[in-house]
Amino acid sequence: MWGRRRTAALGTAALLLTAAVAAGQSRSHPIIATSGPAPKAYVIAHNGRMQVLDTADGKVLADANTGAWTTGAAVGSDPRRAYVVNGWAGVITAVDPESGKVVGRIDAGARLAQAVLRPDGERLYVTGSGSVAVVDPATFRLVAAIRVGGQPHGIAVTPDGRRLYVANAQDGTVSVLDTTNASPRTTIDIGGLPQHVAISPDGDAVYVSSLDLTEGAGSVSMIDPHADELRWSTPVGKGAGSIAVTPDGRHVYVALDRQVAVLDTATRATRTLPFTARTLAIAPADSRVFLATGNSITVLDSADDEVLTTFQLSGLDDDGRGFAAAAIAFEPPEDVS
Repeated sequence: MWGRRRTAALGTAALLLTAAVAAGQSRSHPIIATSGPAPKAYVIAHNGRMQVLDTADGKVLADANTGAWTTGAAVGSDPRRAYVVNGWAGVITAVDPESGKVVGRIDAGARLAQAVLRPDGERLYVTGSGSVAVVDPATFRLVAAIRVGGQPHGIAVTPDGRRLYVANAQDGTVSVLDTTNASPRTTIDIGGLPQHVAISPDGDAVYVSSLDLTEGAGSVSMIDPHADELRWSTPVGKGAGSIAVTPDGRHVYVALDRQVAVLDTATRATRTLPFTARTLAIAPADSRVFLATGNSITVLDSADDEVLTTFQLSGLDDDGRGFAAAAIAFEPPEDVS
């Protein structure tokens, strides 16, 4: 979570070129819990390193280094591009995962946070400094900036690509943006310090994790995207952060301080799992839950929360503590157009 500070407005984009390659290896036994081919997981460390894993066996398919502190990442259907948010540097980095090379940088001139690609791959959205930066991936240029609330952090796009939901940590609100004209649609007050956003695969529910610093508690709120109204909020535990929804929409997984909460979306009952995960993610149409547990990715079966396997992340960070994942991203389903 960001500190409470204001930063400069988004500046003029600048395109730079650089390259870096790193190497590593992983071990695991084959586990597949998806209706199609096992997806690739793009795992990004805080120091800017990225490893692309085959989630069937944990094999490292590619390795790259963006060279700066990372806060978010997004990938689309184009296998030649992955986008890493070097948040503290205010830079959006484009990476060719196959070669491991950095192929472009955009200097936004402000501190950044999270990113999401529209399902059609034609726009990349990045939160930061009271705005959402809009990037054209084809030209890799900043084409617009949409004003939102204070300290925008988490961001998610609806399955049809028409709307964005942005968690404004400083304001206790969620901004709803129209992607067709890159403009604000409405603002929803949920209270606390909103952190991350996840949308159910059917597009019928928007879930937002939030913190209450006075109590140290965390909660999940549900927004009805058809009416853009808050329907309910429920406590889930201390330090609610990264959030993901299962393909059937029945459960929401939330990273807490030293646990992972599993929220039943029908009953709002919550159970906790004994994992310390900085971030977590669920691939489209995949029943597995991927937890960033230090130098490894712990893979759970969402049907019973049993550990299926653990992927050991390879290589060392600059401080010698190993590859500690800060973000996990997946390619969209093949039928997304």
